[in-house]
Amino acid sequence: MGWFSRRKRTDAGAVVSDREANRADLKALEEFVATRRGVEAFVEPATAVTQTTVLLVASDGEWTRKRVASAKVASDFARKHQMPIYDANRVGYPQRMREYNQRVAAERRVSTPPAPARSGLSPTQFAALMILETVAGVDPLGKDPSRDEMERVWRIARAKAHPDRRGGDRTDWDKVEDAARTLDLQ
Repeated sequence: MGWFSRRKRTDAGAVVSDREANRADLKALEEFVATRRGVEAFVEPATAVTQTTVLLVASDGEWTRKRVASAKVASDFARKHQMPIYDANRVGYPQRMREYNQRVAAERRVSTPPAPARSGLSPTQFAALMILETVAGVDPLGKDPSRDEMERVWRIARAKAHPDRRGGDRTDWDKVEDAARTLDLQ
């Protein structure tokens, strides 16, 4: 691993580089393509909350979404697997995907008991945690993150968003500090 490569911690505490995480995501996409028929790719550009992602939709509507390094990586992946690729912002998502989601939701309502209550985070606190994760560039925490995990992400986000590192730009710094106040980490 190089001096300046990014590293992440998994839920188990192991350190993983971005390159290894991307390889794992690409491997999962390849497995999806190998086990489904009629797969099409839809590239979703990066947003303020997420990285660039590729959504694969099979002929029956089953789908999976994984992070990719760039739209070019998604394009290369689609070319390698000889599948059509679309820009999700331009063409939208296929109807068969929505129908699949409705079928799965209907099956869940019929066959499973009610899910246990979500974590103790309110929607506002959950949004604040997502801001910290995005600025820090770490994988999302589990459903019920501990205070130590949230503080670790906060420290990483503070280090990356510090105005001295951003040429005096305080926009991310202010977002991080507001999120920390919302989560009562200060």
